[in-house]
Amino acid sequence: MPLITKRQLYQLLKQGDFDNVLSAFDEDAELVRRLLTRASYDRDDEAHGQVVGAFRYLSERRAQQRPEFFREIIRRHLWAMNEESGNIDWSAPEIIVAVIVGAPGLFSEFASYMFEAAAPEPVFHPSLMAALEMLALVNPIQAGSMRRRLHRGAKHHKSR
Repeated sequence: MPLITKRQLYQLLKQGDFDNVLSAFDEDAELVRRLLTRASYDRDDEAHGQVVGAFRYLSERRAQQRPEFFREIIRRHLWAMNEESGNIDWSAPEIIVAVIVGAPGLFSEFASYMFEAAAPEPVFHPSLMAALEMLALVNPIQAGSMRRRLHRGAKHHKSR
């Protein structure tokens, strides 16, 4: 398969064809990462869900062979959550947790970093709630604890 274009990737995502996304990843992982990250800014719920699903699928199938590549995805999204340029990576919590859920034995320690970055910022709360639902698949205790902390924090801010 020749190098994938943005249009081709979007078509594969729309079709839910993660096997061909994986083939493109195997050809040029960095290109696929960049294209998926760009696609994650799309506010269309279906497209957004497919992007998150693609990150999880790739992590499930390639994180064991390329753990540093996937750690870098997590780091980039954590960094973007803290950047103040105005380009808000509003779906970062879900992407980070998708990578974690794809290979929890490699990346579970990053869940707390994601939570600490997302919880104080209301712009991340929709993605954070979806991320916690996903995290509950592999670590229900941690996800439940984070949900309770988020809920307590929201109550605390309302009472001010």
